[in-house]
Amino acid sequence: MLARKRVAFFNPIFAHYRAALLRELRLSTTFDYFLFADSHDRYSNILTLDLKSDPQFTAAPRQRLLRNLVWQRGTMIPTLFGDFDAYILHGDANYISSWLGAIFARLRRRRVLFWTHGWTRTDTGLKRLVRRSFYRLGHGLLLYGDRAKCIGMDCGFAADALYVMRNSLDFDYQEMLLERIRPEDRIAIRARIFGDAETPVVIATARLTKKKRFDLLVRALGILGRRGRRANLLIVGDGSERSRLRALAQTEGVHAFFTGACHDEDRLAEYFACAAVTVSPGDVGLTCMHSLGYGVPVITHSDPRDQMPEWEAILPGSNGDLFEKDNVADLADKIERWIRTPTVPESVRAACLSKVAAQYNARFQAHSIELALRGLPAPMSCMEFEVCVGSRHERKT
Repeated sequence: MLARKRVAFFNPIFAHYRAALLRELRLSTTFDYFLFADSHDRYSNILTLDLKSDPQFTAAPRQRLLRNLVWQRGTMIPTLFGDFDAYILHGDANYISSWLGAIFARLRRRRVLFWTHGWTRTDTGLKRLVRRSFYRLGHGLLLYGDRAKCIGMDCGFAADALYVMRNSLDFDYQEMLLERIRPEDRIAIRARIFGDAETPVVIATARLTKKKRFDLLVRALGILGRRGRRANLLIVGDGSERSRLRALAQTEGVHAFFTGACHDEDRLAEYFACAAVTVSPGDVGLTCMHSLGYGVPVITHSDPRDQMPEWEAILPGSNGDLFEKDNVADLADKIERWIRTPTVPESVRAACLSKVAAQYNARFQAHSIELALRGLPAPMSCMEFEVCVGSRHERKT
């Protein structure tokens, strides 16, 4: 049996939600992954995996230089002298260590991949030059979405080297928790939280910051209440906007329950189970995967230039909806479509789950990474083709 090829995998942190991906990568019969990352998040307070006892983990703490530049310690020696066949580096041009690490690895004729969101819009000027120069240091890019691939192709990068790996949570665990929840449990959860099992619940899960625009959600539910279409609001998360949102809910006559921050997946499964729809008025990231993974549709805004890649999983009218950015009346109209019953219809639930099962899971992500490490051409899906056509039309208009 041939020895597995050794891969040095650098990331700023390995967040708690990466557990399923690392589990899939470790099942590989071709590659052996060695992890390099900061042991805790110094800047965003994201929970990290405890990898201290993992023999294939090396702490690589980060340090800010000047205002935006970052240096990740522990990058130089592995890329200069490490016994590795390939490197996955953090694809952020602000990481000076990634520039040098890629150069050193390329000089040693090792395969280099960048793990990155990529583009959300076409760059111009100095930013375009810097990003193109940086990405050219890699043999390929591991991207979160189709839009990034399409813009990359328009910027002159070969489609074969742009690997759309998407993003993922632990869908296997979500499926297990979902199977445990009976229809009567959903009713009981709504009654326990709101004292009312019949009114539909709208859920929002994220840090409560101005960027997430949960004020739009509260105002939209206020509009619906005045139309006689009431919905209860369940907000899971904490942050600087909590007190302002609570006051706004009282002003708008919206029955809102704030859970605070919650990282207990069993409890989160219950919260999603009682909801009719998830709404993320600002950008939507892994909240989209979280919600769809429990069979709950997602609503977010439709401006791709201000979105996270995960929004591409939403198929309007099937597993969620898109509203005009910052348009509270349009948001209210979109929410009204999805709260006609307190329970998600089975056809909608199936559409939500099938999207995650097909593309937004750890197995799909691990497979995409292995394709890139092998140097095989990146596939072009029908969905990518549609997104490319749409993004080109957007630039023309």
